Amino acid sequence: MTDKLKSAEMMPGDVGLPIVGGLIGFLLKREEFYWQKHQQYGNIFKTSSLVFNKAACLIGPAANRLVLKDEADRLSSRLGNQFIEFIVTNDTVLLQDGAQHRTSRKLILPVFLPQALASYFDTIQSVVTEMTSDWGEKGTIDLGTELRKITMAVVVKIFLGSEETEEIDRVSQWFTTLVDSINSVIKWDNPLTVYGRGQAARRKIVDYIRQVIRERSTRGDLQQSTDVLSLLLNTVDEDGNKFTETQVINQAIGLLFAGGDTTSSLISWLLFELGNSSEWRQRLRDEQQQVMGNNPIAMSHLRQLPNMINVIKESERLYAPAWVISRVATADIEYGGYLIPASWFVFIFPMLTHRLPEIYKDPDAFDPDRFAPPREEDQKQPYSLIGFGGGVHSCLGVELAKMEMKIILSTLLQKYDWTVTPTTAEISPVRQPAKMQKQLKATFVSIES
Repeated sequence: MTDKLKSAEMMPGDVGLPIVGGLIGFLLKREEFYWQKHQQYGNIFKTSSLVFNKAACLIGPAANRLVLKDEADRLSSRLGNQFIEFIVTNDTVLLQDGAQHRTSRKLILPVFLPQALASYFDTIQSVVTEMTSDWGEKGTIDLGTELRKITMAVVVKIFLGSEETEEIDRVSQWFTTLVDSINSVIKWDNPLTVYGRGQAARRKIVDYIRQVIRERSTRGDLQQSTDVLSLLLNTVDEDGNKFTETQVINQAIGLLFAGGDTTSSLISWLLFELGNSSEWRQRLRDEQQQVMGNNPIAMSHLRQLPNMINVIKESERLYAPAWVISRVATADIEYGGYLIPASWFVFIFPMLTHRLPEIYKDPDAFDPDRFAPPREEDQKQPYSLIGFGGGVHSCLGVELAKMEMKIILSTLLQKYDWTVTPTTAEISPVRQPAKMQKQLKATFVSIES
């Protein structure tokens, strides 16, 4: 260590209680735990937990660049995300590093190329149209629950090729049970525990996917199918690499995990903000009328709606799908005058970077125009907007998620007006999105003549 570098132990912050560290504080406050630490200690601080031992918490574009680009090869995503291994296994691209990660990513990439995205468009649109058709008659709805039904139906159909409503509902319920087990403290595989019920649901998903693969193999139509599952089974890269059946199943579960909850959460908060802004709802409708008339949104319209694009970016900024990004140092790294030793966790926080007033003017305000010329606040420093990650581990499905959000938003704007409670005046700024999302209720009123 050079004389100029200080030990990471000397970072501001605290390691909490003996043995458990800050775990109790985090379990009680979730995201707000780190908001408070940031307010107390600034853009660099340390913490610890029974779950991850010691961690360096780094905030700001420079920290994001360090983790996602400059030192990415010395920071392990697999070790940093091992707490979700019981859901997705280390077969999935999220829990891989180095050459293994590059190979898997290359094999998965065709699933998200423009030609593949275009093939999913009609499926998404039909699901959204059908599942929102009665929202004007339902009165007040639980926004997160209804949107989760939509996004899960979409991913089950386009990823697994499931067509029967009963099948889709069953797989969606299994997956909901599995994802809900992510915060289980007691890791005992028993029906009496949340973890155990999640594992039982995962086994049912695995059995279902395996059955789908065998049925298609028997029919001999694997090569003709265009869903994600078939693409994963059929893809071979230029080096001859190919996923095994078990790897395909695990990658499919990983994609379901990434594509279900995160999209529904982001669109929930987007509808929350728009439900509290009649001005922006009207601006989006005017834009749609100019580009699309009264026609449904089409693939050709996706890039012709700059206001909608900026509204989605503002939702990503305020309610980042990945509010924290976790890595483990596999070698010593330097940042901000400190030497962070190998084996320490390193956390960066999109939710905190996205609210820095030195980057974003009035950062707690919903202001999509901040992304329009000439302001373009996210362009002043690289890695200022990282709601979908960045670098070699950036979200492969980001364009699919944005396409789905545009279809949902466009469909709702053409058919309904809406309000959401609690209002922005009551709960903004939102510091615990995961917890607060459960409170969001919406009322949709038809505007069709």
